[in-house]
Amino acid sequence: MNKVDLIEVDRLEVRNLMDNFTDILMAGSEGVERSPFGKNEKMRPAPLAEHGFSILVKVTKGNIEHSILVDTGVTADGVLINADRMEIDLNQVESIVITHGHVDHTAGLMNVLKKLSKKDIPVVFHQSAFVKRWAIFPNGSRVRLPGLDKQELIDAGAKIIEITEPYLMAENLMLVSGEIPRVTDFEKGLPISYVEVEGRLEKDPQIKDDMSIVLNVKGKGLVIISGCAHAGIINTVKYLKELTDTKIHAVMGGFHLTGKAFEPIIDRTIAELKKFEPSMIVPSHCTGWKAINKIYQEMPESYVQNAVGTKYTF
Repeated sequence: MNKVDLIEVDRLEVRNLMDNFTDILMAGSEGVERSPFGKNEKMRPAPLAEHGFSILVKVTKGNIEHSILVDTGVTADGVLINADRMEIDLNQVESIVITHGHVDHTAGLMNVLKKLSKKDIPVVFHQSAFVKRWAIFPNGSRVRLPGLDKQELIDAGAKIIEITEPYLMAENLMLVSGEIPRVTDFEKGLPISYVEVEGRLEKDPQIKDDMSIVLNVKGKGLVIISGCAHAGIINTVKYLKELTDTKIHAVMGGFHLTGKAFEPIIDRTIAELKKFEPSMIVPSHCTGWKAINKIYQEMPESYVQNAVGTKYTF
């Protein structure tokens, strides 16, 4: 495996624009700032929550600063509404990363692109993000999942970048994982996932377009952020740690441990996460209520509860 020279950042801000959970009264802590309750003696509109994921990443090194949007939620306007309520100008966004092609990470992309004043915005995808997807449930019912149209995205202002290998961006201050090797014996992917190939539906539990991002914070180590971690959160962390040869500081995002199919691997996942000794762990989105509560019980010193609007500063 070729190592990647991921340059250390002096400062990293991660602002949660969309997640499954909101709490406007939640207290913050060092490096964890919650969305303000009010301004100028008036209550601010509360941010929305939905079954979706989106974050704004801002990296700083010396006088270099870059802003990258990662994922765009499950509704057409949710991220735009929250950005407005949080008083965030999305025109600061220089590029966009889509962690995988599922609708809970892509539905807001078209409207975000239309909102931005700049055109030819680089949007990074795995090359398999555009496949036609279905979900087929154990009872036999099936659902066609909304997909992405390349030409529509280009017409809306996207400069599409398709990758499979690790991809450095923001002047080598942020790394997109590319395709993640599946090496654990218990992370089996999403069993209800199918893709349409020449009119046939084929099982696709691996969801090979699943990617994560990682940044290396000076004096702290890696901050790894997954959208859903369909590749397996342990596979993801192992790979990025080996790729950068750097210790883990924080693991954040969706770990996809919700639902009956994933409950049997919650304990094993937590046991493996503990071996990385992260200073901070922020499970959110599709991690699920049972897994999140178990992570809190097993890793109380490093656990942080996420909520829409939270800003993490490293």
